Amino acid sequence: QAMREMSGRLEEIPGEEAFPAYLESTIASFYERAGIVRLRDGSTGSVTIGGTVSPAGGNFEEPVTQATLKVVGAFHGLSRERSDARRYPSIDPLDSWSKYDSIIPSKLVEYARAVYRRGAEVNQMMKVVGEEGTSLEDFMVYLKSEFLDAVYMQQDSFDEIEGASSVERQNYVFRKIITILGSDFAVQEKDEARSFFNNLRQNFIDMNYKEFNSAEFKQAEKAVDKTYADKGGSLGSEAKALLKDGE
Repeated sequence: QAMREMSGRLEEIPGEEAFPAYLESTIASFYERAGIVRLRDGSTGSVTIGGTVSPAGGNFEEPVTQATLKVVGAFHGLSRERSDARRYPSIDPLDSWSKYDSIIPSKLVEYARAVYRRGAEVNQMMKVVGEEGTSLEDFMVYLKSEFLDAVYMQQDSFDEIEGASSVERQNYVFRKIITILGSDFAVQEKDEARSFFNNLRQNFIDMNYKEFNSAEFKQAEKAVDKTYADKGGSLGSEAKALLKDGE
């Protein structure tokens, strides 16, 4: 904002929304300071920059946000809707992205993202036509997306175990989630499907609070597996192939 005011006082040629034309190069020069550095003694170090942009009204299309997105390697877009729904961290999984390699195979991430995106579409549709106007198949996709959100995207930062997960645990848990997302279940009604996913979600959340590979973790995992098996869970061919490739 100060740059915009100074540019106006100097009567420079304005860019979009009266910001100076050199806004993008100025922002880029700041973020270009980040990277790996070789020191004089031969050792190496790194500088990481995590910038925060607070656009007016949450408008991601304004010039400062757009100029920042062009030069950064990752973007975490905070969502007012998720915050109001008490879904923390309130980072929108569809708006956010990263150019860096994931610790989880990209094909598995894209599969989960596709399920979540389709679930979000069904949710918007249900706001118009209601749950009664939604097919059981679409409703199952919605429940799967809500399950993914609850057990993996939401996190309890106040718990020592849930607040931070090892790479090994993240991979293991995510593969189990893909198994559930890619499975068909023997459900006949929406109430039955909702009850099943409520139980499955709670069992999975209980597992998230247990130390990885401990006796308590394995006991909680058995409860998840039993709930899955009791409803006739059958892994689909697409998810099966993805899990095999990701081994």
